[in-house]
Order: sequence, then C-alpha cells, then structure tokens
Amino acid sequence: MNMEQILFLRSSSHLAEELEKCNSLKEVFGFVKECVEKTLRENRAGLDIGLAEMGNKDDGLLSAFYPVGSNIIMLNTTPLRRIMETEPALFKPYLFSVLLHEYLHSLGYVNEAETRQLSFKICKHLFGDEHPATRISFDMKKFFPYLLYPGGHPGNKQVQVIEVDDLDYIG
Repeated sequence: MNMEQILFLRSSSHLAEELEKCNSLKEVFGFVKECVEKTLRENRAGLDIGLAEMGNKDDGLLSAFYPVGSNIIMLNTTPLRRIMETEPALFKPYLFSVLLHEYLHSLGYVNEAETRQLSFKICKHLFGDEHPATRISFDMKKFFPYLLYPGGHPGNKQVQVIEVDDLDYIG
C-alpha cells in the first residue's frame, strides 16, 4: 500500500487552531495520536515520554528517538528550550512534528527515510504546505537557527521519564 492510499482524513482549516489550543506536552501528544488515528487508522497506547538534555552539535542535533520495541519516546530538551528562547511560535509545530515522527516509529515504521516522508505527508495533509509543522517535517535544517545553540551545547546524562498524564504546561 503506498502512502497516498493510507491517508483518509480530509484536510481541515481547524486543525492548525486545534494544535495552537494545546497547552501541554500531553495535549500535543494526544493530538498527534488523534491525527494518526484519523489518517492512518492506527494507534498505540502505553507510551511514556522521557526528557533528557542531549545537547546539540554546532551543525545538528538529535531531536528525539524511539528505541524500537520499547514503550518510551525520548525528547531532547535542548532544542525545546532553545526554540522558546528564539522563536516561541514554532514550539508547538516543532513538538508536533517530532512527536509525530517518533510515534510513527512506535507503530512499526522503522525505515527512517520512509518515516520522514510519511510524517511530511501527514503534516501536509493536515495543515497544508505553509504550516510550520509541515515545513519542519520537510526540512528541519532550515529551522536550525531556532533549534541549535551556536557553537554547540553539551548534554548531560540525567534522564527524566514521565508518564504522559504528568506532562506539564508548555507555554
């Protein structure tokens, strides 16, 4: 089945507004799961979110990862903090794009290139070509000035694992 055949949801101008109404990581993640359920007719329960200060290199970063077969999505807090310092309006679109990508991995989409392409197609379908989540999912490197600390930023080894129900306000 090709990716065009698995997108069922009709686009809605209200979806961008729904994302903007999200006030917590929990709400954004819930919205991601709802969108995937409506587009791909797939879902998964029992995932936790881990937060870790993974830092960034001068020319790149690891935004998040999903260890295959696990029940956790690990988010790098470095770009989350940096984006709030530089361009807060991009925070929710960035978070949506990253969580969507990792949630797709948790559903069994393990090929990185195919998952990137599917993430982009879902965002484009949901939000249109010009929405920041679509643009981020297409080419995150264009957003590096808002996500990376110049010269790099060290991470640390402390990891905080939290249940999705306990995620705090995101601003």
